[in-house]
Amino acid sequence: MNRGRAAARLAGTKVNDLEHSSFLESAVIMVPSLTGMNLSVYTGDPSVLAQFQDRFCFSPQLQPIYTQTGLDKFFADSSEAAIYHIAESLGTRLIILCAKEYSLLLGPYVEDGWRERAARRLLAELGASESALPMYKAYRCQLPVVQQDFAVRTAFLLAENLRDGPWVIEPRWFQPRGLGSGLTFADAYANASEVNLRYWLEDRVVEAMSQGDAEIVRQALTDMGKASTGVRFLSDSLQDQVASAAMTRTLIRLGAKRSGLSPVLVDSISQEYAQKMHRSISKKEMSRLMSELIERFCAEIRDRRRSRLSPAVRRAADYMEVNLSKSMTTAEIAQAAGEERQRFVRQFRRETGMTVKEYLADRRCTVAAQLLLDSEASVQDIAAFVGYPDNNYFSKVFKTCLGVPPQTYRNTHGKAGPSL
Repeated sequence: MNRGRAAARLAGTKVNDLEHSSFLESAVIMVPSLTGMNLSVYTGDPSVLAQFQDRFCFSPQLQPIYTQTGLDKFFADSSEAAIYHIAESLGTRLIILCAKEYSLLLGPYVEDGWRERAARRLLAELGASESALPMYKAYRCQLPVVQQDFAVRTAFLLAENLRDGPWVIEPRWFQPRGLGSGLTFADAYANASEVNLRYWLEDRVVEAMSQGDAEIVRQALTDMGKASTGVRFLSDSLQDQVASAAMTRTLIRLGAKRSGLSPVLVDSISQEYAQKMHRSISKKEMSRLMSELIERFCAEIRDRRRSRLSPAVRRAADYMEVNLSKSMTTAEIAQAAGEERQRFVRQFRRETGMTVKEYLADRRCTVAAQLLLDSEASVQDIAAFVGYPDNNYFSKVFKTCLGVPPQTYRNTHGKAGPSL
């Protein structure tokens, strides 16, 4: 949704226009997208408070107000039609709107970015050890940086659309408890296994890209998405998808550069797709562009590998490229390379990482995929053009190489425009 229209809708929706529940459903989606701040709706369901604690409580002793027990007690003592602006010892802020039938939790947020010296001093004052610093950094940096005035204005905007005034704002400061008694931290930060998994998957993306293996790159990115569901900038919102795409492009660039591609070429391709992704209007389009970027780099890497091939294998690759439309046997290709068949087969696989048959199928399917996007030729005609007179067999080989049948590939990716 366009941000201007979304803001206008949020500002213009009144209670008499739609039920509270409908407005809240919209607000839960729109507020995080527009402000970066979490918005939780509490109507008495304890699971909401448990989820809030799991996501936002770094230490139960230092942030008792962020625990399920602390919030439950707070709501029991709160007043109706009140907006509470809460500050706690670790420097985060939370706004709670209390109404008769529900309460809203806006945040938490922080008012400034990460400053390590200040963070180290704060933790020391609270009795935490130096070992808590990396965990605290991971926690604090996941929160949005928001100015207090903006957060308060957002809270009043929500309040005015939910209930006629007057609303009273009340600041609250929550002291930590149990200092010096052995602080504990949330598993999400005390347990490094999830962080280690994400970094291992990032390394896997870089390594697979350096080898030009698009399939493993895609799988590693899928696994990264599953391992990063709680990480800021990796949600399903388009704004976060753009940020996530920028991080993913960095990994892909590193892998492409490691493969030996020219930095100038790597930067050129990356900037081309950065521009396209910045103008993307949907998650589906973003995914399509990322897939194209991966294929583009992998194709360049395969081409560079060919330049490193021994003379015999290069002759074979060139022969296959020129004769893609023709039927050819491994023996014929070995003869074109000037080598004995068995020796050639071993040498070809050692240098390319593929059998002759796999390499030929890969090249044919790469050309076919481009023709499916750039031309209006039928699948059968394209199959014949790249050396597969049997359309059914071509579809089977194409699906093995690219994961989907030819027609599905064309329908999914759409016809490309003319080359510039």
